[in-house]
Amino acid sequence: MKHTSQVEIERKYDVDENSLVPTFTSVDGIESVSVDDAVQLEAVYYDTETLDLLRKRHIVRRREGGGDEGWHIKRPAGEGRTELHWPLDVDAADASSDSVPDSVLEPVRAIVRDRILTPLARISTRRTATHLIGAGGEAVAEFADDQVTASDVRGGAVRAWREWEVELLPGAPDSEEERTALLDAIEVAVLAEAATVSSSPAKIARALGHDSLSDALKDAVESDAIEAQRTSVSLSPSARPAPTSELTSKSPAADVIVEALRELVDQLEQLDPQARADQPDSVHQMRSVVRRLRSVLAAYRRLFDDERVASLRDQLRTLGGVLGTARDAEVRAQLADDELSELGHRTSDASHRRLVEGSLEDYRQAHAAALRMLSSAAYYRLFDDLDDFVANPPLSALGEKRTSIKVVAAKVIASELARLRKRAGAAAFAGASGSGGDVDARGDRALHSARKAARRLRFAADAVSKGGTAVLGKKYRHISREAERVQDALGDHRDSALFVEHLLLNSNRAHAAGEDTFVYGAMTVRAQNRGAAALDDSPKALKRLDRRAESL
Repeated sequence: MKHTSQVEIERKYDVDENSLVPTFTSVDGIESVSVDDAVQLEAVYYDTETLDLLRKRHIVRRREGGGDEGWHIKRPAGEGRTELHWPLDVDAADASSDSVPDSVLEPVRAIVRDRILTPLARISTRRTATHLIGAGGEAVAEFADDQVTASDVRGGAVRAWREWEVELLPGAPDSEEERTALLDAIEVAVLAEAATVSSSPAKIARALGHDSLSDALKDAVESDAIEAQRTSVSLSPSARPAPTSELTSKSPAADVIVEALRELVDQLEQLDPQARADQPDSVHQMRSVVRRLRSVLAAYRRLFDDERVASLRDQLRTLGGVLGTARDAEVRAQLADDELSELGHRTSDASHRRLVEGSLEDYRQAHAAALRMLSSAAYYRLFDDLDDFVANPPLSALGEKRTSIKVVAAKVIASELARLRKRAGAAAFAGASGSGGDVDARGDRALHSARKAARRLRFAADAVSKGGTAVLGKKYRHISREAERVQDALGDHRDSALFVEHLLLNSNRAHAAGEDTFVYGAMTVRAQNRGAAALDDSPKALKRLDRRAESL
């Protein structure tokens, strides 16, 4: 079942039992207030046995009472938090059951995988809400006076407190600067009543006996460390915090590459719910991250255990293949739609139905197959293995030497560049030298191999020059940019060649069905011309890359 979502922007305050609720009428921008009757909110918070959701600052809860009762997921956002909402009866959920419905689990599957969620805390809140009305007569914020009683289901403790919460409503200002100013003005009135800014944005932290989610996470990690020491086993993958030390060009190569891999694993995890929901371009982005992971593991493989790297790359290849089938169908549909529009064909034409709608149906089937993959035990174990790899890196003898990333990366880039040159040379020998003519199957395979080599070189350079591991600067970014140009030129040629094959197949089917096939021929010529132009660009792109490489 589809969920609704909103960005929750709020501030919380600790307050004692005797504090009086502010009047707010003196706050700039607040014209009047409206006080609601008190309501009772009953919430159950869920997590895995190892608190995987807490570690990722995600919350899953079931709440009864109030205007937004239902199942909720709260997760970090750029400003505030994103809240997803489902009705209580989603998936025909049983109110007496402590199981979490599948629809609610989907957005957090990459975090919890196939582990069971059980109650973590039960929180009862007696809430009296005051709506703050702006000059236009619309509520801009809600002030909640909460009397809270919480039970730590696993720890057994019961805790009670009072807190105030100010949450912006849809009537709040549009700009972040104005929203912040409004919250600041309201806060002045709140603090005047002896309230203090709360250290925790979530009730669940206090329910577990901590001042903040950070403290709760720290306690969980320390408990894992003690247990690991007692049983002489390594920490669970999600139990280790990311390294906080500053990485530089002198840092050990393994440290930098492990951090680069960690960032990619995080990206894969974040893209998972988007791909499940079939958000625009999400399958493409997820496939790209899979390719980056495979490329970085391959390029820097000598830092790590061979078998572990090979196993991860095999698992990632399988995932990438499933995602690639969906992405290829998506590309075919877009290419066909663009071409038919250029040639003035209506969407009601048989060619549009066959080429565009047919490819979109292929995409829907491929996406369904991808969803099955994303819900498989093999996929969850891949995530487990990736987590374990970055938490407990299986270093080789070279990795243990702690050689600087500056030294190792220079050798890796030189090796990857030589690999690309060799494959480009093989493509030229096979008759795919960029002359603009037809390329036979052997030449096409050689070009595809060269393209993959360019991609691996690009991602190897990115790993040390972009994101949180940008330790080697612009020379490596230039290498990445020129390698991308080689990759794009060869990729455009391959896309055109595959599209020509697709056109030929569907032209034959259209002819057999008695349909006009003239447009197929016109599109084929255009695609062949694009492919030839792209192939002509590839030697020039490779020469530019060689010139950049001379500066290393």
